[in-house]
Amino acid sequence: MIKTLVFDLYGTLFDINSVQGKCEKLFPGNGEKIAKAWRHKLIEYTHVRQLVDQYKPFSKVIKDALEYVLDRNEFDYSLKDIHECMEAYDRLTVFPEVSQTLNEMTRVDKVIFSNGNREMIEKVLAHSNLENSFKYILSLEEFAMYKPNSNAYMLLEEKVECEKNEVLFVSSNKWDIVGAQKFGFQTAWINRNFSEFEYIEVEPDYEFQSIYGVKDLL
Repeated sequence: MIKTLVFDLYGTLFDINSVQGKCEKLFPGNGEKIAKAWRHKLIEYTHVRQLVDQYKPFSKVIKDALEYVLDRNEFDYSLKDIHECMEAYDRLTVFPEVSQTLNEMTRVDKVIFSNGNREMIEKVLAHSNLENSFKYILSLEEFAMYKPNSNAYMLLEEKVECEKNEVLFVSSNKWDIVGAQKFGFQTAWINRNFSEFEYIEVEPDYEFQSIYGVKDLL
């Protein structure tokens, strides 16, 4: 029986690609290129920092990744441009089915579990009127680590006081699903891009194209 739904935030409930609009406005003709490279570099930076135990708040890693992409591609930019791009993370577009689906999941506890700073999480949830949709909001900033560190999922289990077999961990990020699956949670991979789950010896328990599919498991 599933008693707790744990949701990743970025890419699962909110569309990371929605920063592309702001990037395009500031750097015409390059919005898509910048947004994709920015996301890729952000993930790389968090993984490397976790490996060498050099934690930085997620917002600062986002800024570092953006500045690298702009510098590497020799774009002219100002501090105001950086600030506007960073603000786009507080106004990400929520995926179309999310609000209604969360409202219909009334029989289980719902939890946000994210690498994001708590302030960032609260801002983006408030922007889409989702701040009251979750019983717990857990930011790994509190523990100075990032997913998919195995200790992160252990801290989640301790914080929400749940049994592993009663948790469904929901994420669009493959590396996040791997971390949760290896820890022992049930997992649901939100495969919005119809890609392959190519990790060896690990696969999600469930796969859906949106979080709407999770409802059928409850």
